[in-house]
Amino acid sequence: MRKALEGWYPKTAEELANIWEHALFVPDANILLHCVRHPKAVREELLRLFGVLQPSLWVPYQVALEFHRNRLDVERSGVDAYDQILRDYEKTIRQARDQLRQFRAHPTIDIEREVSALDVQLADFKDRIDAARNAHPEAEIGTVVDRLTELLEDRVGERWPDTELGKIKKEGETRYAAKVPPGYLDAKKDGDEYRKYGDLIIWKDMIEKAKAEKRPIIFISDDVKEDWWWIHKGKKLGPRPELVEEFKRESDQDFHIYEFGNFIRIAAEHHTEIQKDLDAVEQSLRQDSEAKERLSKSESERNRVEQLAGLEDERDELIALLSGAPDRSAPRSPISDRASVRLRLKEIDRQLGLLGDHTSDP
Repeated sequence: MRKALEGWYPKTAEELANIWEHALFVPDANILLHCVRHPKAVREELLRLFGVLQPSLWVPYQVALEFHRNRLDVERSGVDAYDQILRDYEKTIRQARDQLRQFRAHPTIDIEREVSALDVQLADFKDRIDAARNAHPEAEIGTVVDRLTELLEDRVGERWPDTELGKIKKEGETRYAAKVPPGYLDAKKDGDEYRKYGDLIIWKDMIEKAKAEKRPIIFISDDVKEDWWWIHKGKKLGPRPELVEEFKRESDQDFHIYEFGNFIRIAAEHHTEIQKDLDAVEQSLRQDSEAKERLSKSESERNRVEQLAGLEDERDELIALLSGAPDRSAPRSPISDRASVRLRLKEIDRQLGLLGDHTSDP
């Protein structure tokens, strides 16, 4: 049964060691972007790692394209961060100042003294941010991009011809509709084929490269979506079983995937020369991952609040329609008969419940 359902059996330590010995290492664009996102010590270690792996390093054209499409945004976000952080800090201090001044008097707190202390704290913070801004390593980051470009010279796959790209798009439509990995979670992406079907293009490239080189592939990516990963109860067990089996079927080679934090730890076991500053690299990667998670949660909460507001507005309009309340603007819903309105109200109530609103319909 193991042979017939190979993807559903996690690789043993011996199998993984054998893959490492013969594999081509394929970093995703989000991994290459770490080289321009992190502090200097971390950037240097990442470039050193890529240098050690260079004989077995290879990237699809799509990965290189996504790196260049996104790197300026990543670089710019580092510059924009100074103003954003300062605005957020000023807002926090202003709120604290306003809260203090709500107390006309207090038996033990010297309100004006504490307000003045907040002003001093804000001034010190501004000085530190300005110093950091003046030390921003813009030229150095440009050099890092040049070094990374040199490392990948002659190690980038070819661009797909338009005719082949059209075939991938057509196949992608079918795969995405059936939720066949990878890439189906990008089905709603706007833009050209290289954006919507980027993961599928990378996947096809890796299969063709493995077939041509007769070598397994280790894909390194911080893309945590379930169309790449086999996730059970929140824990990543490895690549999607369907991916392992398709890769083996199409190329007769093995496929494995790592998040970068795990990859660099294992790489250090194989290459002792990159162990020196490993803890600093892992800490920076972990902080970056945690920041992304917080941002994702913040965006999800904002979307949830917007959906709640929209559903509540529609509910109010439909209730007004049922009650015959005067001077109401036309409801956004085209529903007109009372039975359909009640059904829609019931559905809205269900959706509000799922979004965290526990209020029942009036």
